[in-house]
Amino acid sequence: MARKQLSLDTLGDFDFGRAAVAFQKALEAVVRDCTDRPGDKHARTVELKASIVPVMLQDGDVVDVEVDFQIRSKVPAWQTAARPLNVSRNGQLFFEEFAPDNPHQMTLDEQQ
Repeated sequence: MARKQLSLDTLGDFDFGRAAVAFQKALEAVVRDCTDRPGDKHARTVELKASIVPVMLQDGDVVDVEVDFQIRSKVPAWQTAARPLNVSRNGQLFFEEFAPDNPHQMTLDEQQ
């Protein structure tokens, strides 16, 4: 029997499983982000959204609907620690590679 009622259980059979595969890939991506950044306690989300548009006859009867799925994932933004930089008069920014907390630190060869 090829005709099936659309539900979460049959989503894998709808449109050759494209929505189910996309959902699985989004889920894997957010789980991978959790394992990459376990210290970031912000929520990761996967969203499955169905858009349903009626298809009507000229008399206004609905005969069919068109359905598409959007799958979205969201992970927290990556953020580095704030570090001071030295500002020159012409607007350039400078940092010390070996002393990230002190942009005025000089190496021994720079001091001579």
